[in-house]
Amino acid sequence: MFSEFFSQLVAEFVGTFLFVLTITLASIGVGTLAPLAIGFMLAAMCFTFGYISGAHFNPAISFAVFINRKMTLRRTLFYLFVQLAGSFCASLYASIIVGLNIPAPETNADVLNVWQALLCEMVYTFALTSVVLHVCFSRQRTNDFYGFAIGMTLTAAGFAVGGFTGGAFNPAVATGMQLVACIGGKCRPLIFFWVYWIAPIGGAFIATVVYQLLDTHERVPVHIDKEAVY
Repeated sequence: MFSEFFSQLVAEFVGTFLFVLTITLASIGVGTLAPLAIGFMLAAMCFTFGYISGAHFNPAISFAVFINRKMTLRRTLFYLFVQLAGSFCASLYASIIVGLNIPAPETNADVLNVWQALLCEMVYTFALTSVVLHVCFSRQRTNDFYGFAIGMTLTAAGFAVGGFTGGAFNPAVATGMQLVACIGGKCRPLIFFWVYWIAPIGGAFIATVVYQLLDTHERVPVHIDKEAVY
């Protein structure tokens, strides 16, 4: 019988795998409409695995949950590892279907485009993290719409700036896809992996600060090893 912690890690891996697989295949199959498929899959995975692991599927979200003291450092590091593993395996699986030349988030080398990518990834990771914190930890955390709120935020973000940056808003998504693309001989996106870590983590940190400032009502204590819905 699986332990609770192992079940959480499996849920994070499976959810991240299916989420990233959808990102990769939808980006190829439906092009500009990909954010719709991606957002609905994230919503479905949140509703499916939220009660087990919290359905983070994103190191930036796990980081925000950690600095809000809802999760231990040990659990956060394990989540990060399985999220990266799930993203890499999903990208590799997609490459078996469509070939190794899969899409991967990247930007151009000039300062203006790098700055544009940093700003876009940061502000929409801020938006995504803000939604997660407010629908899953505030006094409205007992709602039944959290999955839709999270999924639709990602859909809006993808439509808004996906054309500029690839629309990752998730370090695991970007790194997994970039690594597999490099295996296929397209290593240029991997040069910019740092953009897709610094910007989302920065956005998650700012979202946490804003959340702490806004949610001034008394919070129900959450045991550090027993995070609630997220």
